[in-house]
Amino acid sequence: MIVFPTARSVREYINNAKQTNQLLQKLIPIGEFFQLSVLHQNNKKLIDKNLKVIYLKEAILNSDIEKLGLSRDFSTFLKQSEYIFRFFLETANEYVEFDKLLEHDTYTLYSDHVEVLKEVYSNYVSILEENNYTDNIMMPKEYIINKEYIEQFDDLTIYVEGYLSGYEFKIIQDISKLVTCNIKITFNQFNLKNLNLFETIKSDLHIGHSYTINLTNDKIIDESVDVISTKNITISPISSQLEQIAFIKYQITKMISSGMSPEDIVVITPNEQVTKMLELFDNEHYFNFAMGRGIKDKKIFHVIKLINKILIDNEPKDRHKFKFLQLDEDKFITIFKNNWNKVITKDLFESITTFLFSFEDDEDILEQLEQSKVTLELLLFVNLKDSSQKIYVKDFFKLLQNQISDITIDDVFGGKITVLGILETRLTSYKGVVVIDFNDDKIPKISLKDKFISSNLKHKVGLPTIINRENLQRYYYKRVFSKASNISLCYIDDDTLVMSRFIVQLFPSYKDFIVKKDYKSILYNTKVLNHFYDEIEIEIDLSKLSWSATSLKSYLTCKRQYYFNYISNINEHNISIKPQSFEVGNIIHNALEEGVKKDNFTTEFINQYLSSFQKTNPYLVLELELWKKRLVRLIEFQKIREQNGIEICEVESPFNLTYNGINIKGKIDRIDKYSDNSYEILDYKTSSSLKVDTIKSYEDSTDFQLEFYYIASRDKMIKSVGYYDLNDCSIKSEVVLNEKIELLDTHFKALKTKIVNFKKTEKLSNCLFCPYKTICKI
Repeated sequence: MIVFPTARSVREYINNAKQTNQLLQKLIPIGEFFQLSVLHQNNKKLIDKNLKVIYLKEAILNSDIEKLGLSRDFSTFLKQSEYIFRFFLETANEYVEFDKLLEHDTYTLYSDHVEVLKEVYSNYVSILEENNYTDNIMMPKEYIINKEYIEQFDDLTIYVEGYLSGYEFKIIQDISKLVTCNIKITFNQFNLKNLNLFETIKSDLHIGHSYTINLTNDKIIDESVDVISTKNITISPISSQLEQIAFIKYQITKMISSGMSPEDIVVITPNEQVTKMLELFDNEHYFNFAMGRGIKDKKIFHVIKLINKILIDNEPKDRHKFKFLQLDEDKFITIFKNNWNKVITKDLFESITTFLFSFEDDEDILEQLEQSKVTLELLLFVNLKDSSQKIYVKDFFKLLQNQISDITIDDVFGGKITVLGILETRLTSYKGVVVIDFNDDKIPKISLKDKFISSNLKHKVGLPTIINRENLQRYYYKRVFSKASNISLCYIDDDTLVMSRFIVQLFPSYKDFIVKKDYKSILYNTKVLNHFYDEIEIEIDLSKLSWSATSLKSYLTCKRQYYFNYISNINEHNISIKPQSFEVGNIIHNALEEGVKKDNFTTEFINQYLSSFQKTNPYLVLELELWKKRLVRLIEFQKIREQNGIEICEVESPFNLTYNGINIKGKIDRIDKYSDNSYEILDYKTSSSLKVDTIKSYEDSTDFQLEFYYIASRDKMIKSVGYYDLNDCSIKSEVVLNEKIELLDTHFKALKTKIVNFKKTEKLSNCLFCPYKTICKI
């Protein structure tokens, strides 16, 4: 039998073996090998991962876990329990007792942590024994070799990539006494810890060499020197995560153009988020994702997360998601809201799973969901039937989410270029290697095991330290790079992120390989209209269009902005639930309009109207409370105007007419009538930075709203036009009305065009709040 580090390396071995005519030996991944090679000496059943958490929750009841920085809340503890289990497993696999930790903690810096962990461990093991279960953390002391399984083979060959724990090596040693056992291993400067496994022949083992060691006879039976080949290396600083996708496509195209087969190329991604982005941009179907396509992008997972979120911390944006995912309101209330804090029953369990599973139609995923359902059903209604532990619906929801989060479906329709995590590259070889996210916050990856005690204490007692873990990752990268002829790395280079220290250690002369290049255009060429960046000149008669004061202001401010908005019809996109200034202004306008129309222009009505928006959007609470205070003065000022014979004549009065051969349209905020039958036109303004044009400044003005209002009301005797400043409750009249109308006439003449060049503004201050500044690229 041959034992490989991963299932992928087994598949690669089989593919290579197809080139020759031979009988295959038994092939198996090392994880499966260890599971089949040992039994519990009392034949106890191995505990399920969800039941583990529940028993551990019971084990901490009377322990001071707050000293460990852990929470008793079920949802939080479900995540944090992983820290405890990994620590227990690590100490068990290296045969390190808690008393040994206390003994070597010379200054008692971590004794509190260790004492709590010791107590929790003791409680947990007692609960397991009471229920006739065992756990991986108990197996190192309680295992026996499965002789019936092992003795069916004449010999074993085990490929070791990485470190073997004390427990794993002890299993192999025990097996080597039953059958001939060979270990194949390579040493470089990053896995020297493995030398200690071979004490008697340690002096004969050298860095940069690969060995086959007969563990049964403790002899080296084969040795080879690793050949260092000439490599084509590129290391690129990148401006953003998205640009890394372009970097990948550029490098693989370059490799294939040089004659490399796509099957010989691997993309290594240390970050799951970038893998999802790569899926989105894989229009050409270049990639197959070795980790499969996860359930986290499926609708059912979004539904589960949303229901949990709404019932714990409801926000207005969640209700929009609720509608988007097409959740049935009645079923949501009946099944979830009414039962959220109740103990889970079989009927509730069935209702919840039936409802949730209805959001999935993929047969492969449904099959795995049904398996998860069976597992949870056994846990809740068989294993915990007589337990004092009460599992509420809200707790079950977290268990369900935890249970199904690891579901994946094979990427059967993927392309020829493999996308892997670094662990999956063990004992595989690729000619072309592309690695992204080579930043110090992601490489090296931080382990969950590095909790509770210091690396110094770990070193003293023989537990793997942070340095050991980092060296292990260096070893994996060194191995995959050593087999490649073409290596391309990139890292994000900005104010907060820096390249990984691994680059310096793996490539001492890395500065010779730095290539700075703008890769963005690879993605943008297919996603963006190129003419956004070029001159835009089209045949058009602008006088034939309909103009509002707003569209004219846009045109006079920046012709390119006008083109995007009114000709290309590219709408502004905003998904923030935080209100923008114009949204608040619209609410105030509508409140004042409704007050007049309903003949209820009072503080009470205005406050009631504004409060209705505060309930739907909590971010508006403060903003509208301030406006309630400001508008009190407006109501009082209006009473004074009424006493002086000034009445509100019209509000939100629409107009659509032709002026100087140009169609103009709009809506007048308010027209007031004086006792002498003259009229005043008012435009409400909520901006705190309101400025009125003067004789010195009007020639640069782009705002002709009051002039539009005046032209539309020429049939009336207009006394004045002005802005009603709602901030300080004052009316600021347009003092250059006639001058601005003359200027408007000039602008209208200029609209009679045949060809227009929609140039970008030369005044960069106009771009500050422009929604098109990204695609404009000014």
